[in-house]
This record gives sequence, structure tokens and C-alpha cells, in this order.
Amino acid sequence: MTGTAPSRWLAILAACAALFVLPAGLDSQEAPLLGLEMRLSDGGVDVHLGDLLADRGLARSLDAGLPLRFHLVTELWRDGWIDSQVGRHEWRATVRFDPIGRIYTVETGEEILLYAGTAADASDLLSSAVIVPLRPSDRARYYYLARLEVETLSLSDLDELRRWLRGEFAPAIGQESDVGGAFGRGLRRLLVRVLGLPAQRLQARTPAFDWEG
Repeated sequence: MTGTAPSRWLAILAACAALFVLPAGLDSQEAPLLGLEMRLSDGGVDVHLGDLLADRGLARSLDAGLPLRFHLVTELWRDGWIDSQVGRHEWRATVRFDPIGRIYTVETGEEILLYAGTAADASDLLSSAVIVPLRPSDRARYYYLARLEVETLSLSDLDELRRWLRGEFAPAIGQESDVGGAFGRGLRRLLVRVLGLPAQRLQARTPAFDWEG
């Protein structure tokens, strides 16, 4: 573990503590935060993301220096007596906020960097960056289904934090099984509780449609 790990994780823990007092839930929005529209021209689908960054929890997470990670799974299903999945596509993106430059950075899974000056513009960039290359191939009845997850720290981040706690805190205390272990477990429970606040999970689907090929 590098020497910068303690300061890095202490900064993250401080940011998480600031988020702890915030209520969960999305602000009321007129437009859907996740929408799907089937294209009549080729049977493909357009995914529309609403103003997700207007959510108070997600906005406060960005302001505290925590990146937001977006994971979108879009599926094409054949509609029948027993529905069957015929296509699946995953899309990922990350949004970060620089409080000094007041700039939002949007990074897609293709390592494309986009920049915005406001949260609304960053949301628009996210939505325009989503491209789903799914198409029906045979004549049948289909529908699209999409699931979007927005989170702050990923499971890999939490695993890294656990390793840091075991490697740095426990030897310094000298009682890994008692004090260090209890501290680590309590801190992880706090993180999981805090991270549950600024997270969103959304789902949408299109009406079933007949594709003639």
C-alpha cells in the first residue's frame, strides 16, 4: 500500500461523514430519470437519462469530492409465451467535480473525457454519450429493458479500504483482533449505511413491438 493511502482514505471518510446527515430520495422531477424509446427506422433503442445530478444526495456527493459511477445495462427481449433475452449491452461512465475549477468531468467506458460547467450540462453530456448497439434480427415481437445504477464508491473501493484498514490501523494499535477489528467493522458498517443514501437504482422498458425485419 502506498504512503498516500492514509491521506486519501481519510479524505474520503471525511467526505462520507458529511453525507451522513442527508436524507435519501430523489427530488421531484417532471421528466423521467431513465427513459427508453424504440426507433422505428431500425428497431434500435435510444436511452434518455434525465437530470440525475439534480438529486440532492448525488450532488452533495460530487461536492464532497466523491466520483459518481454509472452502470447501465440494456437488454433486448423476445416477447412470447416464455420471454427470452436475445441481446445485452453494458455501458459505464464516471462523473467527477473539481471544486476549484468548478468543472464537471464526464468519462465514459471508452475513456472519452467530456467537460461541463454545470450539473445540468453534465447530465446532458451523460445522456448524449449513451449508445446502445442492439437491434432485432428476426421477425418477432420484442421489447427493451434497461437498468441503471448510480453509486459513489464501488465494491472494489470498499475492498481496498478494508485492506488499508487491516494494513495500517491494526499494527499501529497493536490489537488487531480486538480494537482494530472492531474499529474496521464499525467503520465499514458506517460506510455502507452512508453510501446507501446517495445511490440510485432505476429501471425502464419499452412497450412490446412487432419487428418485420
